Amino acid sequence: MRPLKWVSLGLGALVALVVLGVLVIVWLVDPNSFKSQIEAAVRDRTGREFTLMGDIELGFFPWLSLRTGEGRFGSPAAFGPEPLVSWKSAKLGVKLLPLLSGDVVADRIFLSGADLRLVRRADGSANWLGLGGAQPADPNAKPTKLNVDGLEIENSRLVFVDEGVPRRLEITGLDLSTDEISLGEPFTDTAIAGVLHMEGFAPEGVPFRLELPKVVVPEDFASVDVERFSVELGGFQAAGGVRGTLGEHPKLGGAVESNHFDLHALLTVVGIDAPKTTDPKALGKIGFSGTWAFDDGAIRVDPLSFDLDDTHFTGSFSRTAGEDALGEFLLSGNSIDLARYIPPTDPASEPFVLPTAELKALRFRGAIHLEQATLDDIEMKDVTLRLLLDEQGLRSLPKPPAVTP
Repeated sequence: MRPLKWVSLGLGALVALVVLGVLVIVWLVDPNSFKSQIEAAVRDRTGREFTLMGDIELGFFPWLSLRTGEGRFGSPAAFGPEPLVSWKSAKLGVKLLPLLSGDVVADRIFLSGADLRLVRRADGSANWLGLGGAQPADPNAKPTKLNVDGLEIENSRLVFVDEGVPRRLEITGLDLSTDEISLGEPFTDTAIAGVLHMEGFAPEGVPFRLELPKVVVPEDFASVDVERFSVELGGFQAAGGVRGTLGEHPKLGGAVESNHFDLHALLTVVGIDAPKTTDPKALGKIGFSGTWAFDDGAIRVDPLSFDLDDTHFTGSFSRTAGEDALGEFLLSGNSIDLARYIPPTDPASEPFVLPTAELKALRFRGAIHLEQATLDDIEMKDVTLRLLLDEQGLRSLPKPPAVTP
């Protein structure tokens, strides 16, 4: 037992010396004296400008911690002077012993006041690509193991500009949190919230929140498995799951169910004029649920359940892939009062105009069967509407002739 005792004492002394050395560094060394070397190392490794305007602080808790004030990380020169990301403050802690062996085991990362700007050009180039710099990777280098206890971003902003579409999306008041991050391991307890701004949206934007209790993505990003998600956008809420394969020809599927939301209110905040109806309460309770599948551009929802105020529909919807995609639907409902949805007869009011160009690009056809439909004093039973939308616009189709044997 005596040799084991001496080995234990020796290891304990070694750990104590390491801890003492770290404490000496933390207490006596000014990390700001190494700021220029840190900036140069990042520039050499990534090929991007990297600047730390604020002070650097070291801590020991018992993690070796690094805190910075303001900083910025640049975009490629071709994208102009605006940085890829800047921040007001950041904090990162790492375990010392794994770091000595080349592995990174990090504490929770905190980032406050971040401003992330993502730009994609029409030729496919993007300012977030090529972060490895121009130096080729060493094939003999030992791969670094990365494990982060979690990530937390608060009070930040994200801007995404796609110049090829063109489209600009902005998220203000961005808060993001997730638990342990390790390649090949599930992401857990992920939540993203903020205010979404896009062209046509209400000036104040639309609040949103996305929660993902567990996301499984392998190291090669070939598939995804989300057992449960929930999303909120304005007054709209939905929950469900998604799983499948990613890559050049993605194939995904899952289930989704929404709350009963006010369509008028939702359309207003996203910048779309809601249709005017004789009954101002019409379109005030919309909801849906279904099982969906996406196969390399083709979409199918079957079964589909849909509520339009007091009318309940069931059926299916599908849309083919490709430039000449065609959507098809088949819905069956119980009863509906058509007079509620007819535009008011007020001559001073502007008529509702369907976004014809956008709808024509969709192209769809289908049938709606109703057990009962009323219009003022007219009552109809077993009503079937056959609709077609193509380059000639939206129109109803006559009943197909019966096939004689």
